[in-house]
Amino acid sequence: MFLGKLNAQNLIQNPSFESSQKCSNKVGNFNEDVTDWFNPSQGTSDYFNDCSEEMHTSQNFIGRQTVHDGKAFAGFYMYGPDNYREYITASILEPLEQGKRYKISFMVSLAEKSGLSVDQFEILFTENNPKWETNKNIEIENLKEENHLNFVRSSNPVFYSNKTEWIRVSADFVANGTEKFMTLGNFKRNLATKTEETGQHQRKAAYYYFDMVSLTKDTYQFNLDEIYVVKDFLFTPDSFEIHKGSKSQLKALLTHLKRNPELNLTIYGHSDGKGNKNYNKELSEKRAKAVGEFLLDNGLGFDRISWRGYGDKIPLTTNHTKTKNLQNKRLEFVVSKGKQNGYANSMFEDQE
Repeated sequence: MFLGKLNAQNLIQNPSFESSQKCSNKVGNFNEDVTDWFNPSQGTSDYFNDCSEEMHTSQNFIGRQTVHDGKAFAGFYMYGPDNYREYITASILEPLEQGKRYKISFMVSLAEKSGLSVDQFEILFTENNPKWETNKNIEIENLKEENHLNFVRSSNPVFYSNKTEWIRVSADFVANGTEKFMTLGNFKRNLATKTEETGQHQRKAAYYYFDMVSLTKDTYQFNLDEIYVVKDFLFTPDSFEIHKGSKSQLKALLTHLKRNPELNLTIYGHSDGKGNKNYNKELSEKRAKAVGEFLLDNGLGFDRISWRGYGDKIPLTTNHTKTKNLQNKRLEFVVSKGKQNGYANSMFEDQE
């Protein structure tokens, strides 16, 4: 199995609101205009598109903004007087896998005429299609009687107050396996919502534009006690210096281990059969150790890492072509709950 980031499928249809029933011509027409999305409450979310005069992205009732992706975006109040709220909901393309980690992200920009900004965005996942007969905030506590909720917050140390640029909001979460609908918004009452003033003589409200919503499975997930061959892991020739371009793969592994402090890591270095065997073994061990030290330098505990070099003792293939030699010159690792005292039981074999 190879470590390498895959192009994860976005599980949200119409993520940048490009698909619409018609060109929007009035405020509060989100339900009627946008496909694959809907308004779950009586708040009136909005749809902006370059084709519209009334709801154009560059000039509308709440300000102007350049589209982040395509020609359209959504907009709604995250905070309004008397706990007024708006939300938008999308159905998820396929069931999420229980116990698996997912990532939700979207782009936001505070509207020009907003006098307030917020420091959190909230995402509610439900099994049932949400329909709320109110234009006030939806209390999560009142929804707990409904089965199978999953609730995620994305907080920021500073307020989302940028009115000229798009800012990415993201959060990771573990699925419970029943999520079918995703709703974006602010579920807290005004008194519980932190706000910051963004200018005088503007609306005492926080209105945000939204674009490019993404829900993807975390592609960096590792099974216990399984050998992973690091894909395209490059060192400087005849040295144990880690190539700069390979460090992103290690950072993904580091993130996984930090999220799961009960897990340990064993790293194995291998070489091809060319050259001096003692030199190859020493170099393979130094390379494995270099990876371990990279993880140590980035905050992983010393007692959670071990490494070992095997030189050319355990080849993937015995065909001594240039391509096959590159396959043998590799790095492997095993994630486990216990320490690995030796090489893992199952070995990769030549598929030819």
